[in-house]
Amino acid sequence: MGALIEFRDVCKFYQMGDTTVKAANHISFQIQKGEFVAIVGQSGSGKSTCMNIIGCLDVPTSGAYLLDGQDVGQMNKNQLAEIRNKMLGFIFQQYNLLPKLTLLENVEVPLMYAGMPRSERHERAKIALEMVGLGNKLRHKPAQLSGGQQQRVSIARALAGDPAVILADEPTGALDSHTGREVLTMLQQLHAAGNTVVLITHDNSIAVQAQRIIRLEDGQVIYDGDASAPEAVVRPDAAGKGGMGL
Repeated sequence: MGALIEFRDVCKFYQMGDTTVKAANHISFQIQKGEFVAIVGQSGSGKSTCMNIIGCLDVPTSGAYLLDGQDVGQMNKNQLAEIRNKMLGFIFQQYNLLPKLTLLENVEVPLMYAGMPRSERHERAKIALEMVGLGNKLRHKPAQLSGGQQQRVSIARALAGDPAVILADEPTGALDSHTGREVLTMLQQLHAAGNTVVLITHDNSIAVQAQRIIRLEDGQVIYDGDASAPEAVVRPDAAGKGGMGL
């Protein structure tokens, strides 16, 4: 059986005036079903570019990205939107909740786009909110919740469609350390239940909570392996490297 996510020599180049920016420079890796992987790197390392490609929000300049065996780079915008709705559940740093909708309605939004019947999406959204401990707040609006609770709503929204991949982009970035740990624990529980989780982060202390780390620097993979291995920890001289936020 093939990998769920596969990058084959993926490049993403941008032209900025006379300069070619190599946001992703011949990146290759595979992520199997059921893994919990952190893609980690400083600003400019290429992690956001990888996230956009994994999330079918962008396509490679060259090379191939296969999602469950399908070559995403060959898809048009409608096909990309369809595979995104069917295969991926997104958790964002800023929650991306709609303030005028109830929690239940917020969780239903991607299911509505996926064309799911009203009664089914209503039931799925309710179950997902119960899973993250918010089953008693279905009619609340986002503004009535703490930041940690809002992030739990976004986790419920990601789960409701039963996606093949949960893609979490800096999910603790807007939270205090205690609430951030709660969200990480929830991601670990989702992984333990058999979900495939891909975590994008610049924070090494968060990355080591995953099972495996793919570390990027200047658009290239410099480490891919066990998150608990000594060499998974970033070198102090590399930790301060920054660059353009790609």
